[in-house]
Amino acid sequence: MISIKIFESEKLMAIDAINIIKFELERTKKLDIAFSGGKTPIRFFKLLAVEDIKWKNINIFLVDERWVPLDNIDSNYNMINRFLLQNIKIPSVNIHYIHYSSSIEQSEKEYENDILKHFKGDIIFDLIFLGVGNDGHTASIFEKNEVDLSENIIVTSSRRHSHERISFGMGIINKAKRKIFLLGIEKILIIGSSMSKEFPISKVKNPEFLSYKK
Repeated sequence: MISIKIFESEKLMAIDAINIIKFELERTKKLDIAFSGGKTPIRFFKLLAVEDIKWKNINIFLVDERWVPLDNIDSNYNMINRFLLQNIKIPSVNIHYIHYSSSIEQSEKEYENDILKHFKGDIIFDLIFLGVGNDGHTASIFEKNEVDLSENIIVTSSRRHSHERISFGMGIINKAKRKIFLLGIEKILIIGSSMSKEFPISKVKNPEFLSYKK
């Protein structure tokens, strides 16, 4: 049975997510975190940006990205930079984003190499923050045949979504110590759907779900 921690408001959900980061940072002193894009985490990023956090001890990665220039309105990096990164004091070397290179394959290769170098080959994130799409996708894993548990980074696309994407595969996601889903109120029904076992989200092991009532 799926357990969802439901808060009275979006702000309280965001505060709880922030407290998770603080708790893990206090416990381990250094953190590797991956953030997803979308609309749901914007409030979370805004509140996180004004917290007293030792950002020099945190490395930030992207769970997925649309293959567009970084200043494009559809770029996840653009959104996260606007609401979080440009508002905090974090060393630039601690920010690991997906470059818009000569080809999507080149961008994928560069990002995977960056991750492998940082983790020295054993990729285990402390925290990965994820979302859920209306079609049950998570990260940029859209289709059932893209759910490859062995892959680190994958190139994806969907007829229902714009742009080609670069995304963590389930190989990286499931090795993370904690996988935190931030859900808008409309996504609770998707999580509880009897068809959810057919969705890519169902392949995430030991997820934690946070949502809100209004």
